Amino acid sequence: MVDGDPAAAGGGPGGRAGAGRAAGGRLAAPRRLAEALLIAAVSPVVPGIAHLRAGRVGVGAALLGVQAAALTAAALAGGRYRALFLELSVRPSWLMTLTAACVVVAGLWALLIAHSYAVLAPDGLAPLWRLAGGTTVSVLCLLVIVPPLSLAQYGYVQRHLIRTVFADGPVPAPAVQVAARRGGADRGPGGPRLNVLLIGAGPDAPRDPGRVGGITVAGVDTRSGATTLLGLPDGLRRVPVWSGAGPVPFAAGRPLSEVYREGAEHPELLAGGGRVRDPGAELLKRTVAHMLGQDIPYYVKVDERGVRELAGTASRAASAKKGCPFWANLRETGPMAVLKRYRRLARVLINSVNTDVPRRLLPPLAGLAAKIENAEITSLRPAAGRASAPPADHPALRALAARAPGERVPAARPVIGLPILSVSCN
Repeated sequence: MVDGDPAAAGGGPGGRAGAGRAAGGRLAAPRRLAEALLIAAVSPVVPGIAHLRAGRVGVGAALLGVQAAALTAAALAGGRYRALFLELSVRPSWLMTLTAACVVVAGLWALLIAHSYAVLAPDGLAPLWRLAGGTTVSVLCLLVIVPPLSLAQYGYVQRHLIRTVFADGPVPAPAVQVAARRGGADRGPGGPRLNVLLIGAGPDAPRDPGRVGGITVAGVDTRSGATTLLGLPDGLRRVPVWSGAGPVPFAAGRPLSEVYREGAEHPELLAGGGRVRDPGAELLKRTVAHMLGQDIPYYVKVDERGVRELAGTASRAASAKKGCPFWANLRETGPMAVLKRYRRLARVLINSVNTDVPRRLLPPLAGLAAKIENAEITSLRPAAGRASAPPADHPALRALAARAPGERVPAARPVIGLPILSVSCN
């Protein structure tokens, strides 16, 4: 070899080709790295794509098959068993299973991203590129676990809400619950009609827990979901307070709203014994059922501040129509809007709602709620002030309570001897 030979100096064709191949290799590695990261990123959506790209056809096909089967089953179930999913969403045991399953899915997705990157990561990467690839994969793993872990959190919050708000244990016997029943009306959502007493607590409830107002009987047709809200004037006098087995002495001049305070201060008035969640609400429920001649097995007590906060949290719509509950406006709110605020909604519900509805009835009640969503809702409010309020056991009130849920009544006209206002909540 002669000094100064161009070939020896790398200046010949062979030297230039080697340098080109080296440069091409340096450029190809980052491209292969970018390709590996991109395929790893989409692997939770298309599992197995990285394995197919790497030539592992068996594993890749298996993962794609599992994904296709899962998506098909979910689509079919979502279309045919929506009501079932709604019922399962109020079962604490299923919610715990959902929470655990979401955590497992989050781990599997993160593992899938890491393994997909591992089978495609190019060899011979410079340390800086290896660090960049590992960092990117870590970020992708953190991002992919957010959706399932968020769903797990919703499941946990829902379970906590159900276990906190709703009663656990058997329902008291019908003989203790109701007197003056007419016929053999069923007490659960499986019967043709379900009545629930809605009790409102004023904004000063923390300072005066015995003060309530806004006493309403919600009658629901369990077949169609049609609902009538019969608002009872707070000023009703001559109230026939009922213990569940007999009358309770109560001054004729005291209004219906005072029955709650009487029960709260004297829980021994309740017949049948046993522990109840809210003696005041229980005595008021039995009294209203007795004076209307209707079976009212359950009550729901909500404080006024909670209603306002719920309405402001769950819906951006206008305030509810007069005489209609706030949830009439929730129809105008999309599911995603409710989901975004669900944790706050759950907190408000836990702090504002008290009920004796047992947990075991929540699944059928969830199905009933789906019917109410698209059904006729009518509010009946007897237009009677304190001075002109009829006795609490007025026959007109019984006649109004006996009307079929959702049945319309001419507005602002005397009906069966009692002037009322009728408002459609739809």
